[in-house]
Amino acid sequence: MQGQATMTQSELSAALNRVVDSGESIIVHSSLRSIGWVDGGAETVIAALLDVLGPAGNLMLPTFNYTRPLPEPWYDPETTPARTGIIPNTGRCRADAKRSLHPTHSVAVIGPADNALTENHLATRAFGVGSPIDRLLALGGKVLLLGVGHVSNSALHVAEEHAGIPKVSGYDPLPDIKIRLTDGSIIEHALDSSPSCSAAFGAAEDELRNAGAVRNGRVGDAPVQVVDGRALLTTITGLLGKRPDALLCSSPDCVPCQGTRKALG
Repeated sequence: MQGQATMTQSELSAALNRVVDSGESIIVHSSLRSIGWVDGGAETVIAALLDVLGPAGNLMLPTFNYTRPLPEPWYDPETTPARTGIIPNTGRCRADAKRSLHPTHSVAVIGPADNALTENHLATRAFGVGSPIDRLLALGGKVLLLGVGHVSNSALHVAEEHAGIPKVSGYDPLPDIKIRLTDGSIIEHALDSSPSCSAAFGAAEDELRNAGAVRNGRVGDAPVQVVDGRALLTTITGLLGKRPDALLCSSPDCVPCQGTRKALG
């Protein structure tokens, strides 16, 4: 494809190896299109990531299907598509992927900590303290932004939860969502407000860079940022302690952000 890089798995692995270390645990937010033309598409990208991480590493993929529209007639972790791009949607279908049960903001994990990272997601808020992404950060995990910016960085929602930001949902009241379990039984889970709005999350980048938490790279045509998870939590909770509205958008039509501003007083 003219004007774009054409990449094989070995070339992808070499590029990723410059920013990701073997044995790491990472969550990847991604845009396949941003990389350029990849021989084998999303499956090749996932294979390259796993090749670089090695057998001791853990690959977490955000397999969110979001809150609008709500999953009907229920959320099924085996069949409900991810709406976060072709890379996570391809990854969730792998036989070695374990997907969490959260009905709007699940994650899928490939690696030795798959159960530890995905289990009991319904016991926490979607991005709450103790949620899968929070557990990944606690392990010393990192956030890989592959051709996308911090608007896609869901770990910032986790930082908001650690900082105690009073999140407001666009739903009033918050709905219950049906979940189909592997044995065919149906349970219900109440939606929570932790996902909210990420439109202003770009404001986190300068703070993270100033803290030395970001490592730059490039994979094909895609700019890459690798963010240290523990540094992200420390930096952003500190920022929100001083400026609780730092990650809220200014749109007058954004119910979650305007509601949070009101709650902050």
